[in-house]
Amino acid sequence: MKFSAKTGKIISILFTAIALTACGGAPSEGDIKAAIEKQMQNETAAMQAFGGKKSAEMLKGLMPEIKNIKKIGCKEDGEKAYKCDVEMEVTQMGATNKGIRPLRFVKGSDGWVAQQ
Repeated sequence: MKFSAKTGKIISILFTAIALTACGGAPSEGDIKAAIEKQMQNETAAMQAFGGKKSAEMLKGLMPEIKNIKKIGCKEDGEKAYKCDVEMEVTQMGATNKGIRPLRFVKGSDGWVAQQ
């Protein structure tokens, strides 16, 4: 089968678009969960660095525990950034709450980072 130059260009553009789509895009539900957990670990580490190990242990009990995260939807919000509506179920101080919250995620060199 012989392709014309125009057909070859169209096929090349389609393959490039497919390859770029696979590499980019909004964060997955797993990416969102990992970014939020990483943010919480960083906050705990900052508390330990600031107030010492005893303070960090005391404050760690006040930190929410993530039970479930569900991505509702995301919209582009700049280059390598997305604003996502995330449904979270968290337990804090014995009470479990569930709600939807908008969060911004930026793709950095170490993966997705959650911003409030």
